[in-house]
Amino acid sequence: MTSIVGNEKETDVKKILVVEDERIIAINICSTLKQYGYNAIYVSEANDAIDQIESEHFDLVLMDIMLNGPMDGIEIAGRIKRTKEIPVIYLTAYSDEATINRAKTTEPFGYLIKPFNSRDLYISVEMAIYKSQVQKHIRVVESRLAENQKWETIALVASGISHEINNPLTSILNLADLIALEAKKTANQSLKEKAVKITEESERIAKIVKNLVSYSQSTSSQWTYSNLVSILNDTRSFLHQYFLKEGIQCELEMGDVPHVYCQPQKIKQVLLNLIQDARLRVNTREDSIGRKISVNLSVDERDGNEFVQIRIQDNGGEDLMMGISQMNSLDVTRSIIAEHKGSLLRDETNSSWVFTLPIVKPV
Repeated sequence: MTSIVGNEKETDVKKILVVEDERIIAINICSTLKQYGYNAIYVSEANDAIDQIESEHFDLVLMDIMLNGPMDGIEIAGRIKRTKEIPVIYLTAYSDEATINRAKTTEPFGYLIKPFNSRDLYISVEMAIYKSQVQKHIRVVESRLAENQKWETIALVASGISHEINNPLTSILNLADLIALEAKKTANQSLKEKAVKITEESERIAKIVKNLVSYSQSTSSQWTYSNLVSILNDTRSFLHQYFLKEGIQCELEMGDVPHVYCQPQKIKQVLLNLIQDARLRVNTREDSIGRKISVNLSVDERDGNEFVQIRIQDNGGEDLMMGISQMNSLDVTRSIIAEHKGSLLRDETNSSWVFTLPIVKPV
């Protein structure tokens, strides 16, 4: 039998399952819980308790140890512990040492000895729910710390790999160029093809290393007050070889802006994604003369709040969707900006990306 006591429409009210085979005791407990502002459901059998736990959300279970039937409260609590994160308080009139030792293995959040008064019930319930919430919060924090440490380690290893691989890779590319020149002089087509293959494979390795470093850095979650001018310069330097090869002029217009509280590696990833998009758009131009990307950094004010505004403008061709269709990381870009409480919009009239970051002053 199942009975509901309380107002289920109040979604912020904590919900408690009472497992008690003495109906009068169960009703009294639920009535007391209602007086203290809880919702309560009581069941009298083990199977009903399991069904309720599997089908509904509860913030706490008050579990009578001695239940009629094949399963007692300790067995039910053991099932809860294996499948759910719900705190359990045992209700008991008397238990021998062996029963208490069995109950300990389920790590309950408390014991209430029958008969108990309403004040003892309230204090036990409040403390168990609070302790459960604190433990969940600690687990979340620990999980995030572990994730952060993992990516910081990956970033460190990736940076080391990049340094160790890029130096010999540069030598290999230079040697491939020399082999190609020698092949041209001697009209050795086979040697020339081998030199081209060496160059292609070396460039593929370089791209893999760059992607690894870029990805590992973009997942770093360290927050700090950062110089956006420096981040922009780093990003332009990273793309410099492409700009030279494709005849693109990338101009930076830097206003006097304060440091911004952000995750610098993630903001660097945002700038990289958006400038890469501008680069793709510029490359839709039929002529190779006059290709240009302008990045403007300034301070904007709205509704009494200050923002740093970054505008990335290109003079690309008419196919304005060329870049965005090839930029698979747009969702990631939007997610990072949203995480920083910023905004991103596309100004098609001026062929520009515009995004803002809030200016948070140090306390």
